[in-house]
Amino acid sequence: MPAWRMRRSVMITPGHRPERLAKAVGLAADSLIFDLEDAVPPARKSEARAVVARAVTELSFGRREKAVRLNAIGSADFAADMAALPWGQLDAVMLPKVERPADLQQLDAALDAAAPGRDIAVIATLETPRGILNALQIADASPRLAAFFLGPGDYTMQTGGRITPRVLEFPRQMLVAAAGAVGAQALDAPYLADLRDVAATRQDAEAARELGFTGKVVFHPDQIAPVNDAFTPSAEEVVKATRYIAAFQEAAAKGENLAYIDGTFIAMDLVPNMERIVALAEAASNAASA
Repeated sequence: MPAWRMRRSVMITPGHRPERLAKAVGLAADSLIFDLEDAVPPARKSEARAVVARAVTELSFGRREKAVRLNAIGSADFAADMAALPWGQLDAVMLPKVERPADLQQLDAALDAAAPGRDIAVIATLETPRGILNALQIADASPRLAAFFLGPGDYTMQTGGRITPRVLEFPRQMLVAAAGAVGAQALDAPYLADLRDVAATRQDAEAARELGFTGKVVFHPDQIAPVNDAFTPSAEEVVKATRYIAAFQEAAAKGENLAYIDGTFIAMDLVPNMERIVALAEAASNAASA
């Protein structure tokens, strides 16, 4: 699995719009994904490849993850994407419409051929009923898998449901469980009801975090701050996690498997989550000061 990196907010920007790409690298998103897929009109795909290739080579991304969303595996556009991109400049790729383990295995082979020796992370989009139902097998299919992303559009189109929290509860739980099984991150669908409603965006992100998501895709700059805030541990959470870790370590040094603090038993299975809270808070602090 690729090295862990913070992905609270993942900004997707149309690849055929150079002015938007230039603006994106100045935003506070943790990950920037320049899109060659759905946001690009079919007649402008070739143009988008050239624009994105220049952008990832010439723009300064700072600490931000530098990624591209490819077209679907097996398509002519996917092959053209692989041939056009400067692979030495990329940190990650997002693959849409993943439905089977073979999709990630084919991507692995393509990346091995295009970028030998490069540890390029993969963000796999599960956006159909078949993809959701195959989530665990897909999670096991590639050592490059860093994260899953839930795409609700095709899922609800095929099921006939609406894009509501109730309808998306099942695919969200499936995606989070599969990601957790292999230690990958889970990225939630963007909040689409009102891209500029900061309070609603934050509330939606907080609900996603409660389910186990580690970040969220955003489409508008106004969504970045509330999403980052929602997925950043509070000062109180960090203090609690630090105390719990110290209490367990003290108990372990005495040969005990349990610690008791603040009316709570602390066992070994709680410690990794506490350590993640502390590490994420530290990464968020470093990002804010960069």
